[in-house]
Amino acid sequence: MRVICPSAALAIWFLSVAGTAAPAPKANPRERLETAITEAIRLLEAKDYPTVLKHCLAPDDLKAITEKIPLDEFAKQFGEGKADRLLKVLKSLKDVKPTLDKEGKTATFKLKEEADGKKTISWVKIGKYWYIQDK
Repeated sequence: MRVICPSAALAIWFLSVAGTAAPAPKANPRERLETAITEAIRLLEAKDYPTVLKHCLAPDDLKAITEKIPLDEFAKQFGEGKADRLLKVLKSLKDVKPTLDKEGKTATFKLKEEADGKKTISWVKIGKYWYIQDK
């Protein structure tokens, strides 16, 4: 039988515990503009409209809307009327560089094709997250 000295046993134990430590939490995709857009596309393709609205509308805008209409009803209307167009617009941004305001908190993309009479789409950073700015 082999005997391991106490300090070696302690070192082995420490390494095994350190190797099983929980991974660092992933950053929320809404913290970066590029990943916010990618996440919005993913949610739209999954037809998860309530989450799209919660993640993409500025908190004050979402609150104002949901004070008048329940989120589920709003999400249903969004899915029937605007979701496909928004998905198409967001996918078209793939190779488009936005124009940032001087503070870097508003990013405006010029659309390749006009959508609903709009020639641009803007995202605004509020706190840590990026949201679609509804003008």
